[in-house]
Amino acid sequence: MDGRSKEEVLEQLLEEVGNLLEELCQSGFDTVHDSTLEALGNMAGLTAQYGMAYLSGLLGELAEGLSMRRHRLEQDGDGLAGVYARLNEYLYLCEEKTVYDRGRAYYNCSLL
Repeated sequence: MDGRSKEEVLEQLLEEVGNLLEELCQSGFDTVHDSTLEALGNMAGLTAQYGMAYLSGLLGELAEGLSMRRHRLEQDGDGLAGVYARLNEYLYLCEEKTVYDRGRAYYNCSLL
């Protein structure tokens, strides 16, 4: 790492994923830009490198589903809304955990 704590690195990574999801929410699932699909794929790879297999899998599933959706006439029932919801829930839980970890680290250091 570059001198940042693991919490700082994780917070930056989660913020980037959150920004991608926000961009996707604004554009909609039917008009996804190529750059957004590429960024989702890249983020899936990066999160895999950090050992975040569940997050990586969800991002990959979303990117693949959105890419496939471009070639379908019928788009109901593809489950992408559920994947999107699980991603948002996962981000929320990770952000909460980093807050708790920072608090624990602060109080553990102040006890020394």
